[in-house]
Amino acid sequence: MPALPIAHIMTAAATSPAAVPTTVSPRHALLEGLIATATAMAAEELRALTTGIVAALLDGTAQADGALQARLRAGNLLRERQFAFLHLASAALERELRGAIAQLRPAPVASPLDLALVPYEAMDQQVTLDSVARPFDSEHADALAALGARLAVMLDRPVLRARQNPFRPEVFIGALQQAWVACQGDETAVPLLLPLLRPGRCYDFGAILAALNLALERAGVALPGRPKAAAHDASAGRRQQEAVLADGLQRLFARAPAPAEAAAGGADAGPLLAWLAAQPRGAGGTRLHGLKAQAPAGTVSHTHATTIDLLDAVFDTVAADGDIAADIRDLIQLAQLPVLKAALRDQGFFFEADHPARRLLDLLSRMGWERAQVPAAGPHDPLLAAMRHSVATVTADGAADGGANETAFAQAVTALEASLRADEAATEAALAAPVAAALRQERQAAAAQAARAAVAQRLAEAEGAGNAAVAAFLRTRWTDVLTVAHTLEERKPGAVRNAMQAMDELLWSVAPKAAADERRRLIARLPALLAVLNRWLDVIRWQDAERLRFFAELAECHAALVRAPLDLAPARQVALAVEATRLAAERRQATAVAAPPVAAPLADPAVQAVDALVRGAWLEFAGTAGSAPRRVKLAWISPLRTLYIFSNGAREEAFSLAHDVLARHLREGSATVLAAEPLVTRALGRAIGALAGNDADGGVRAA
Repeated sequence: MPALPIAHIMTAAATSPAAVPTTVSPRHALLEGLIATATAMAAEELRALTTGIVAALLDGTAQADGALQARLRAGNLLRERQFAFLHLASAALERELRGAIAQLRPAPVASPLDLALVPYEAMDQQVTLDSVARPFDSEHADALAALGARLAVMLDRPVLRARQNPFRPEVFIGALQQAWVACQGDETAVPLLLPLLRPGRCYDFGAILAALNLALERAGVALPGRPKAAAHDASAGRRQQEAVLADGLQRLFARAPAPAEAAAGGADAGPLLAWLAAQPRGAGGTRLHGLKAQAPAGTVSHTHATTIDLLDAVFDTVAADGDIAADIRDLIQLAQLPVLKAALRDQGFFFEADHPARRLLDLLSRMGWERAQVPAAGPHDPLLAAMRHSVATVTADGAADGGANETAFAQAVTALEASLRADEAATEAALAAPVAAALRQERQAAAAQAARAAVAQRLAEAEGAGNAAVAAFLRTRWTDVLTVAHTLEERKPGAVRNAMQAMDELLWSVAPKAAADERRRLIARLPALLAVLNRWLDVIRWQDAERLRFFAELAECHAALVRAPLDLAPARQVALAVEATRLAAERRQATAVAAPPVAAPLADPAVQAVDALVRGAWLEFAGTAGSAPRRVKLAWISPLRTLYIFSNGAREEAFSLAHDVLARHLREGSATVLAAEPLVTRALGRAIGALAGNDADGGVRAA
């Protein structure tokens, strides 16, 4: 592809109107929002990405002399034209995204149909681009599948294949290549970019896909078969719980009379923090019991006393929770003083679930609970080391500056969450075989569903659907063919289109042919039709006598159509056309009555509970034949949320369940989702009532 002058391209990009469709519906507006999100996030990363590409090109070590010179020239040119490249890449990405979305519009069926299978050689020009995009596709397979499923729901499609997803990595990489070709004036530089693009040196597709999925979820686009409202029930419940907790906290902190607060130094925590910083730290950490009595007079206001009492209740809850591993309970107690200082400095600890100090306590308690479920976890467990490091981070920071600041807690939480992600990745790698099997099963089910929907639609609309033999053939054998075609589409692009065209051609072939030219076309097109039908039936290995009977009946039907008399009066031809239209309408109505849409059970709590499950949740299944109950961790959820794989917590597969089977277990009570309420929320909820009662009896006294 010849490179174009930069000035020419920049001028064209600036003056040509963007192919932006007028927003005439919420669907269009949502698509526009997705494009804007993707292009904006990519643009934020583009400068750093370009800098990395330049550095890689100029680092020509271990390159042949010819390749080295080409890389150096290309790197220097890109550095000089960096601004132009940024503009071109952003414009190309928006153009490619819009083009990919435009391709999703339904296309009219061509006539006559091209029944030749699309040769795989036609995709040779995509080989390099596909090979570069493949590692990104594998790394983000779940997010891409979920996004494709949501887009299919939004676009009213039964399925959206991976190569139809307009936001797949290949589109982003292809846009970069277009900008690169436009920037480079040397043909030898054209193939240099794509080999440099690999995970770690390209866009952060994980963040981009997560943002797109979140945008669709917030817009009410649920995954197939899931009620839209159910996805929000859990978050709505959490928000309501947080609102009730915040109301109780506000009443509790507001109980102090103003004079008493002023006498105790008001809300300024400086004197109290200074005194706490001067206290020696024991090996077991500072306990909050008795702290108010030990503090100098006038340093503890009602607000400070309430803060101490609430945190004391939180750490008492940890100490009394036998479900948390003992070594983790002891570890959490070491963080009492840093957490107190953080809460004294920022009351947001009590009101914000994402406050770093509160988040750290919740993470430690949850991980301690999980550690207790896995007896095989030893002292050298990487997660245990990560928990110890996080506590050491906040306690060391508190010793250095008189109180652990929010940055130290944020760093500890970030490191701990990174360890959890690494552990999840290791678990998924250990479960690679069952995950791969589950993905194949889900894709096969999605392909079968799409095939059944396509056949039903054609039988409801096509004029030739009145032929009983052909209709039965399509519902059975051709549904199998379409299922296989969907599974082959990734490796053989065009397989689905070919199978759909063959079905349309078959239905056309058995429709009445009142004119001589129609019969001539039928005779001319029959050999190609029969050939493609037989090739597909060979693919599904349908070789019994029933196949011979079907083709014999089809031949008789075609012969009858060709031999039928042509001397029909115009009035008779009109009457036949009207009758055919009436029969087609009756078929569509009968199909709608016979197969009403299956609505998801919005009111079924078991279905809603399954829909609300997240990876990492724990469930308890009742034992059988006198055996003890079994606790397992949800290790993996399929992209369409049809299959769930559970682990025993030691990176070993326990079993897998389909969505409906898991919902039945929950409905019958043979499975229970174990409480996932954060520890701080639970402890604060219990403490508010007790402290409010103390205030009513005589108030919280400041030391």
